[in-house]
Amino acid sequence: MKKNKRFASGNTFSFELETRKNLGQNFLQDKNIINQIVARAARWMQPDKKTCLEIGPGSGAMTRALLASGWKVVAIEKDSRAVAGLKESLAREYEGQLTVVEGDILELNPDSVLSSFEMPALCIGNIPYYITSEIMLWFLRHQPHFSAAIFMIQKEVAERIASEPCCKSYGRLTVRMQLSCQVEQFLFVPARAFMPPPKVDSAVIELSPSSESLLLESEINQFEQFTALLFSARRKMLRKTLASAFHQLFSSAQPMANEKTFEEQAKQIGVQLVQRPEEISPQQILKLFRILKGAR
Repeated sequence: MKKNKRFASGNTFSFELETRKNLGQNFLQDKNIINQIVARAARWMQPDKKTCLEIGPGSGAMTRALLASGWKVVAIEKDSRAVAGLKESLAREYEGQLTVVEGDILELNPDSVLSSFEMPALCIGNIPYYITSEIMLWFLRHQPHFSAAIFMIQKEVAERIASEPCCKSYGRLTVRMQLSCQVEQFLFVPARAFMPPPKVDSAVIELSPSSESLLLESEINQFEQFTALLFSARRKMLRKTLASAFHQLFSSAQPMANEKTFEEQAKQIGVQLVQRPEEISPQQILKLFRILKGAR
């Protein structure tokens, strides 16, 4: 009888489970890679205070490795079948170390599940590709709860987040993440390391929140609109793009006050208005936003 190629089974997993494509389930089964991730995680917590929130534990391969290394794990899982499997297997085997919560991570407030644990915790997970950006932004909103994050994501997205100006992959997500975190891509993971294998390779990134985010909470919504406008015209000169952004975000009724002064202020932060958005750093983009906001 031919084996279902989406059926996760074997001694890496804590229980058998047929993966579901609509949930983005591709379970990591390579023990060597799992061990490297767990070893990296240990850098962020003291040996007697190892607490993590795991996103999407699935069949528990990573969860088991964390528990075996002495971690207390709060596992957030959307799939009720996986929740039942984790409770029947690992929660019993590692009594007192594992808390399993059924729910959608994007709707979760970490206070509701981490309040009884030593804080901050580590955030870790093999992230479904289709909601990678949403989970990254969720982490940024709640980063005071966490010492760091270690995420397995699509290699292309990892390269985008860790990118530098003038690279093809540099964009909005790069800017948003790097204004709040130090980003390091530290491990390549081939598709064959998963069950079932996805169509693309993955990478593991480490996000360490900056001691003080450069972006103020009151600025976030408008700044995200600003970067959307910039990178929708990433190959156009800033002079044209910024004028359009000013009218759309700050004042549709009047021209930008004293454009010459604005150009001089831009030069003071190392930006020429003949440059393109993809050529300037996240910090310069934030400074340009603030200069533009004051040009009314």
